[in-house]
Amino acid sequence: MKEIFERIVTQTGEYLTRYNLKAMVLGLSGGLDSTVCAAIGCEVAKLYGIQLIGISMPCRSNSNEENDIARNAGIAFCNRFVTMNLQDLYGLAKFKCDTELGESTPLSQGNIKARLRMMMLYNTATISGGLVIDTDNLSEHFLGFWTIHGDVGDFKPIGKLWKTEVYELAKWIRDDYQTRLNGASADKEQCQTAIVALNNAINITPTDGNAVAIGGDMGQIAPGYTYTEVDIVLKYLVDNNVQKNMLASDAGLNDIAAQHFDGDMAMVERIANRYYGSAFKRNTGYVGAVLY
Repeated sequence: MKEIFERIVTQTGEYLTRYNLKAMVLGLSGGLDSTVCAAIGCEVAKLYGIQLIGISMPCRSNSNEENDIARNAGIAFCNRFVTMNLQDLYGLAKFKCDTELGESTPLSQGNIKARLRMMMLYNTATISGGLVIDTDNLSEHFLGFWTIHGDVGDFKPIGKLWKTEVYELAKWIRDDYQTRLNGASADKEQCQTAIVALNNAINITPTDGNAVAIGGDMGQIAPGYTYTEVDIVLKYLVDNNVQKNMLASDAGLNDIAAQHFDGDMAMVERIANRYYGSAFKRNTGYVGAVLY
């Protein structure tokens, strides 16, 4: 994890320097991914002199716990931290859509929130001469837990890490701050705040923050399980290019069901169908008529 952390910090800093960018703009949700990205950005800011601007953008659907953890992370890691409540703006956008285009759904309401957040992040990046940090990880990428033109930024520090690896990285960063805290020259207050923020983010239930489904991420993917089991399925599907029509007969998936899901192949297929069903999001390059 130390090597992974150092590589991410170096590559992030070099990218920012190469394009003469002055700031990293990060949306802080209170979740694991944005908190880990904040810790990474904090180290980049120290080494490369590029400021980290954190913005928490809660709506009514965000819990007080999420908001408090976002604030703690902002104080611990960011050069500048702002809380911008978007409930009034979201209410206006939803009312406009409902009135003129038809009643919105829970999913479309979540998409409105994601795109409003991204408007604020990109506006901040523009006026500060910076970029928007993308907080998605590899598990979310393959599950479709992101919004096109919404929760997508310019640079992905943790984009090649599975969710289980993000947990491991968060624990390593926390332990590193604990080691620093014991050092004579450490900023003890910052270390203590960082440790609390990371512990809170590690322990909070993973959720999209939009109140789309009860039970957090697992309520939508695999009730009763965790990312530990979900990542096993996703890795197998990606590594073996399993076709959808071969799911039930695939020996490897049946072994995974037996070993990790108490033989519940239906749950494995549920995860796989989420993977296949979100494929259109991952194929968002040029789509259109080819004339020549």
